[in-house]
Amino acid sequence: MSRSFWLLLLWTAIAAGLRSWNLDSKPPWTDEFATLVFSLGNSFSDIPLGQVLTVADLLTILQPLPQPEPNTVAASLLNGDNHPPFYFVLAHLWYRLFPPDGNYLSLAIGRSLPVVFGTLAVPLGYGCAKWIWGKDQEKLAQFTALLMAISPYGIFISQEARHYTFAIIWGLISIACCLKSLGYLLKNQRLPFSLTIIWILANALGISVHFFAVLPMAAQAIALALWLGVWHRQGKINFLLALKSLLPVILGTAAAGLSWIVIISQKQFGHGMTEWIQFTDMSWVDTLLGPPAQLAAAGITMFCLWPVESENLWLVVLSGLGMLAYFIWLTPVVWQGLGHGIKTQKDPRVLVLVTTFIVLVIIYLTISYGAGLDITRGARYSFNFWSLLMLMAGVGLGKNPQVNSHRSGDLSPSVDQWQQLNWWQRSRQGLYLPMIILIIGILSAFTVTHNLAYQKYYRPDKLLTLLADNPPSENRWIVTTHKSLVQMGELLGLAWEAQRHFPELVPQLRFVFLPQEKSQDPAATEKLQNLLKQAEGPVDLWLVNYFAPLDFPDCQMDRSPKKNIFGYPYQRFYCPLNRELGQIN
Repeated sequence: MSRSFWLLLLWTAIAAGLRSWNLDSKPPWTDEFATLVFSLGNSFSDIPLGQVLTVADLLTILQPLPQPEPNTVAASLLNGDNHPPFYFVLAHLWYRLFPPDGNYLSLAIGRSLPVVFGTLAVPLGYGCAKWIWGKDQEKLAQFTALLMAISPYGIFISQEARHYTFAIIWGLISIACCLKSLGYLLKNQRLPFSLTIIWILANALGISVHFFAVLPMAAQAIALALWLGVWHRQGKINFLLALKSLLPVILGTAAAGLSWIVIISQKQFGHGMTEWIQFTDMSWVDTLLGPPAQLAAAGITMFCLWPVESENLWLVVLSGLGMLAYFIWLTPVVWQGLGHGIKTQKDPRVLVLVTTFIVLVIIYLTISYGAGLDITRGARYSFNFWSLLMLMAGVGLGKNPQVNSHRSGDLSPSVDQWQQLNWWQRSRQGLYLPMIILIIGILSAFTVTHNLAYQKYYRPDKLLTLLADNPPSENRWIVTTHKSLVQMGELLGLAWEAQRHFPELVPQLRFVFLPQEKSQDPAATEKLQNLLKQAEGPVDLWLVNYFAPLDFPDCQMDRSPKKNIFGYPYQRFYCPLNRELGQIN
């Protein structure tokens, strides 16, 4: 076995280890519950509304059904969620390979499939880099694999029970096919049949995993059209011949996309689950600067991430400064390498890769500002940038003549020159560069796996800790207004964490979902008032994400200072036994 093989195996093993580290320690959140529930063939509609439910009642939808069919999974998903079913059907088959954790699906198993795909992306990225730039570009491919293995963002999305790493696989193959095609288009040759088929399949399957996969495809198309037009005007190619070569890919991808438009047009698609990314109740400053700032933050965290979400202000400041220093250290090296590939080597593949990235940024910003849907707000939606940035960074490091000075004797620093370099310059020479990248990556991985950054969007453990710190109550109701599966996922998180880490709370907890069509609808409060009248004892009432009038004349509002618990804003009431019921008893 060659040294290159063992090095790639090392990066792959590091990727698998980091992505599996503390895999089930963080509490699951709404989107993850959606994956688990639909992949099991269950449905959120199985949870009754307007009734008082126990922890066991709520967790029934996380119990594996006796051998449901994959078509049941697809039908349940299309009727209740916003995503295509490919990953969910695959996850369903994956879950069936493992026994449940007691009565419920194991969270580690639920998150393990994204870990598998996130790990496979590392050798795939290595292979794609060598396929695109040639077998002699070993260092370029190794840098790409290393960056993918230790990317904190890559670890973050690999530890989510979601479909993003599976979409990354197909997106990586798609951009590889796009760049590989340039070798034929620039020679006015037709694309090989195998390349065409792989490209179409990658695009079609990518759309079947996540609809956002069409965005980098659009960016590829625009970047290709732009540069093919430039090269046509320069007399290097025949634009019509190139378009004819690409036509099967265009038609095949369009057919895959249009088939999904037909399918989703027949469904009640949306279910109010995109409201959170709309520009509402935001200042003009946040609206204007938010999208580009959020994209930049996601891009930086693909390379380095320290505890910027810590509750310790000094740690946040020091972490931010450390990330900034690393960014300043790494970016010029990558930039010089990309510039060398474009200006000196005149590599069209680097041109198209960088242009695709720039166009994709413009597409994201156009959707955010034009459609009023801020798709930059959720870091997970930036998964389309990950493959592009990893390839760009790998190319930048692999093509930088200073990093690869051993190839040319006149570029190798002499002993005198080496002594004249300061520590900052020496850190970019020889083995220092990959070692620093590896160390920073492992530190960043620790930050992610130990919930010091990229924390889960909801913290049910914090609310349950608050409940546990209060005197016990026989009837502790947690009530929310219900518009979509989002609210069910929020309370599912509480029920899940209670049965795992707060068993003393399980007998006390009750959950109520009050159906609501519009915010501040008094019907939800009236329904809750009726339920309270039927209670068999005093109720310790916790209204969580409750968007209805707080009109409970028979209850006393808790006016003590409230804690800020992300994802679970609450208001507490003390509701004594209903007077009429007390007189009867």
